[in-house]
Amino acid sequence: MAAELVSPDELKSGWLDGRTVTTTGPRGGTSTLVFGADGKVTRSGGRAGSATGGAWRVDEDGFCMTLGSARRESCYLAIRTADGALKVVRRQASAFTWRR
Repeated sequence: MAAELVSPDELKSGWLDGRTVTTTGPRGGTSTLVFGADGKVTRSGGRAGSATGGAWRVDEDGFCMTLGSARRESCYLAIRTADGALKVVRRQASAFTWRR
């Protein structure tokens, strides 16, 4: 199965609508995110070990969120995996262009 980006509309209706999501980081650490339909998010577990509040929103490519005392929001793309999970990748301000 080829990589498939999940649309902002599908993210909003199928993942960010009051559901609880368990996330596993690249080093195996886990935390839980609860995305409220009102645009609020709560994270528990992870490095800090306590609950952290914040806000989320969809944009033209994926979604963005701010957690805890972060000064800037981070924006992400969501890619559907073969087993129906999502691989969430942080977007960066600039990208590389490859040519041959």
